[in-house]
Amino acid sequence: MTEKRLLRLRGACGWLAALCCLCAALGLADSFLNSFRTGPNAFSILPGNTEHLSGPLPPDATDTSALDVRIDHPGVTLTMTTQTQGFWFGNRMWQAEVKAAPDAKPGAATIVLRDPKADAAAPVQAFVIRVFPDQASLDAASNSYIRRVFGITPLAAAAYCLAVAILAGICVYLASRALEAVWRKQGKAVVYMTKKTPEGLLISFGLGTEHGLSPGATVAVADESGLPLATAAVVRCAADDASALIVGDGTASLGNIVSRLIPQA
Repeated sequence: MTEKRLLRLRGACGWLAALCCLCAALGLADSFLNSFRTGPNAFSILPGNTEHLSGPLPPDATDTSALDVRIDHPGVTLTMTTQTQGFWFGNRMWQAEVKAAPDAKPGAATIVLRDPKADAAAPVQAFVIRVFPDQASLDAASNSYIRRVFGITPLAAAAYCLAVAILAGICVYLASRALEAVWRKQGKAVVYMTKKTPEGLLISFGLGTEHGLSPGATVAVADESGLPLATAAVVRCAADDASALIVGDGTASLGNIVSRLIPQA
């Protein structure tokens, strides 16, 4: 592949990676807003499907059977599954499975769990289960913009975008390696480090004695389009690496191209 094609490919993949990272961030933001607007105790479900719930056991309750469960929707049932210890605080937690019957009618179901031994003023655990007739109506009622438009959860969209961004980043890396190989054959290299010194701007790049350079040689610095920026004198040279000093009004930055276009004085 030619140098120009590699440059275009690297640029396109770089923009794609940046765009996908932005979309992934927007997906995470949409997921956060969706959770904030929906609330932690509201869930959506389709007929015949299940949803998992959990909550703290009252201090006086011996086990999950001690809880009083009330549901105001005939097509929604709750079945206690396990009792566990909370991860952070070590408190006892109940876990349950909510199921909507295959013929459950659309509507909102309220599930209330309370300790029957507690007084009437004691707080209860309440959940809202919204039953939808089909997936399209469930997506349309979502607080997530991504789910309403694309029919997928915002976290899934963020994961897909992140995966594409990683692939695009790999393509950028491979294109850069191929481009560097082409440049080395042409006696060119990328500026990978710049440092201001009292004598001038010191740049480092991947050319060395193997490519015909030696201390005192003069190299040219240009941007990727070929626009000349400065000339520099080599002050340190290894087999495949060198540093050169730019004196005067010349400038250089990371990613600029160094070439040995000017012969050694």
